[in-house]
Amino acid sequence: MALILEADRDYADVACHLAGRTPGLDCHVVSSPEQLGQAIRMEGPVAIIADDSLLRGVRGVEAVRAMSSAALIVLSHDLRDTAALMEAVADYVLPKPYPPAVLNATIQAVLRRRQAERRSGGRVVGVGPLLVEPSRRSARIEGRHHFLSPREADLLEYLALNVGVVLSRRQIIEGAWGGDPTATPAAVTMCVHRLRLKLEADPNSPRLLRTRRGDGYVLQSPAAGGA
Repeated sequence: MALILEADRDYADVACHLAGRTPGLDCHVVSSPEQLGQAIRMEGPVAIIADDSLLRGVRGVEAVRAMSSAALIVLSHDLRDTAALMEAVADYVLPKPYPPAVLNATIQAVLRRRQAERRSGGRVVGVGPLLVEPSRRSARIEGRHHFLSPREADLLEYLALNVGVVLSRRQIIEGAWGGDPTATPAAVTMCVHRLRLKLEADPNSPRLLRTRRGDGYVLQSPAAGGA
């Protein structure tokens, strides 16, 4: 099931038609965040295509991600919001208006990437009370479950695989994000901040994801101690 959050009927029809080209993928159009939330709970979508003006920006994207791990494509009227929307766990941000062929290619690319992630297996990486499931883009800690953005999942997995090792922002960009030219040291800082908000009991006094001033970040079990 693909859910389309769109108030403009013409855009909704195009998005639904393109999503329906994927074998076995039905489409359901909703026109409000409230309807979207209800449809997520009832239908368990594999893809969500949503207009950011209806989601009301970053907080709306975060709310959707808290309800569903479906592939999330955000249609944005303002490309200045792209970085914030991606950090808020959107899989892809597409500017409006868009050529139908571009939306079709985006849908197919995002779904292929999700399928590849599922085929990669259900490896779980544990660090103290933290369990990271990269293929599901999720983390569990002390009974709480959190969905992660693509960048958050990649960064957390990289730190977990290098537990106890201090990694600079540049090392994180290269090792976790493949040297993505759009990634900056500031993006690393923001991503770490978002992870702390999700995972730490007190984000201002982190026990797991710690800062080594002048050096970078380190993920360590609370039992390991240290500043």
